[in-house]
Amino acid sequence: MFKKLTDSVAKKAANQAKYAAESQARQVQYQATNAVKGKARDFVAKLKKMNKKVGGKIIQSFSDFKSSWEKNAKNPAQSILHFLIAAYNFAHGKKEDGEHMATIILAKPLLEENSNSPTGFGLSKSGEGNLMQHMAEVPEIVRSYLGGTPENDYKLDVNKIVMTIVGEGTAGDDTTIAVQSAGKDEPSSCNLRKNNSGQWKLFNIDSLTTDVKPPKSKAGDF
Repeated sequence: MFKKLTDSVAKKAANQAKYAAESQARQVQYQATNAVKGKARDFVAKLKKMNKKVGGKIIQSFSDFKSSWEKNAKNPAQSILHFLIAAYNFAHGKKEDGEHMATIILAKPLLEENSNSPTGFGLSKSGEGNLMQHMAEVPEIVRSYLGGTPENDYKLDVNKIVMTIVGEGTAGDDTTIAVQSAGKDEPSSCNLRKNNSGQWKLFNIDSLTTDVKPPKSKAGDF
């Protein structure tokens, strides 16, 4: 009986230690995420206006996607375009591949470790994973950045996508780029930071995931 009591106490202590460690890890990730997101807000208002088109195509293979991003990762606009390609896959029947693609581009403080992922990371279910899930539930959102419009029911040519940049501002290794959705009146700002390898990683996608106007075929359908 004494052994059972001792084992119970030891097990309880081990569980408490495990919970404390996990809680501390979550707090560190939370602080890192907010520090990363907060810094970008300092220069969002300093964007230089422009009207620049960035073209490409929807890449469906993870290996091809990884190669393409690594080839273009020193261009912040390409990182946003590639993220939108990942989001397109996530929202259109290739959720797992889309998640793996997104974890290449999103900053590590926004992600969770996942040994089953080819990148070693997965989406945070309470953070970016939740935002991307909303894009999957409203797939018109991602299509609105790539050539789809309310007038054409957000249809697009997957072999000829076009993203429109309307503003850009840089401060050291931080950049904010505003992209125009055809389904929104105001542009969506995305914050990026350059890592030690010179690759631009996304660390704030909130604005990209907000709702768009309904497609023409559904307008007034109530």
